[in-house]
Amino acid sequence: MKYTWNQLSVVITVAFLSTALFTACQDTDYPDPQPATGPSTNQARFLFVNAAPGVPALNFFIENNQVGQSLQFGQSASAYAPAQAGSIQLRARAASGQIGGVLGSNDIVYRAGATNQNNFSANANTSYTVFVTDTLNRPRPTTTNATNLGGPQFVVVTDTLTAPAANTARVRVFNFAPDVSPVSIRLVNPTTNQGAATFLNRAYSNVSGQNLRYSNVPAGNYTVQVYTQATIPSEVSSPASTTTNVTLAGGKIYTIYAAGLLRNRSLSVGTVQHN
Repeated sequence: MKYTWNQLSVVITVAFLSTALFTACQDTDYPDPQPATGPSTNQARFLFVNAAPGVPALNFFIENNQVGQSLQFGQSASAYAPAQAGSIQLRARAASGQIGGVLGSNDIVYRAGATNQNNFSANANTSYTVFVTDTLNRPRPTTTNATNLGGPQFVVVTDTLTAPAANTARVRVFNFAPDVSPVSIRLVNPTTNQGAATFLNRAYSNVSGQNLRYSNVPAGNYTVQVYTQATIPSEVSSPASTTTNVTLAGGKIYTIYAAGLLRNRSLSVGTVQHN
C-alpha cells in the first residue's frame, strides 16, 4: 500500500504517541522479579509474620517475587525465604481485595526512614524476621515530606539462630499490641503453677536493646500470661491475657510477642519458631 507524505506523517505520529502512552502507564513502583540465584554465602533470609490486628490475609514479596503462602493475623511463615544480600524491596499486599483502612488499595512497603523510600539493606549470611505491625487506621506521620502512608507497617528484626541444648528452648519477647505499652510477660509451668521465666517492660514495637536478647528456658508446655504494666505484680493479680498450651521444644528458638488489642479484649500472644 502506498502512502502520501501527509499520511505517512500521521502514521509515524500515532505510533510514537502509542509508545509514549504505553511507557507512561507501565508500573515503575516495583522491580522486576529477581529470584535469589547467587551463592548461599551472599544471601540473606527472611521470615514473615502477620502481627497486625484487623489486617486481612497478606501475601509477601521480596523483589516482587511472592514468597510462601498468605498469612492471616497471628500466623508466621513456615520457613525462611532466601534473597540476594544488598538493597531489597520488601512488600505485602492483601491476598484478596485490598488492605483497607488508611492504606486503602496501597501495599505495605518497607521504608528505611520517615522521608524516603529506600529499600531494606540486607546483610549476607544474616537471617531476619519481618513483622507486619500496627493497625489499619494508624495515621500518616506528620513529618515534613513523610513517605510513610500510615496504617500497617514493617518491623524487621535480626535473628540469632544458634540452637540451644536439646532440653532447652531459647526465647525472646516483643510487644506488638498497638494500644498497650509496656507489657510484661510470664511463662508459667501449668503443672506447678510456678513462673519459669519473666520478660519485663516491653514497650510497644521496641525491638532493640534487652528486648533482642534471648533467654534459655526448660523445654516444655507453658501458659503465657500478659500483664499491661512494666513489672509482674507480686500479689495475686489476673493477667490481661492468658494463652495456654504453648509448646517450647528443646533445641528450638522462638519469638513470643504480644498482639491484638486490649480495648476490644483481643489481646493475645503469638509464637514464631525460627528453626
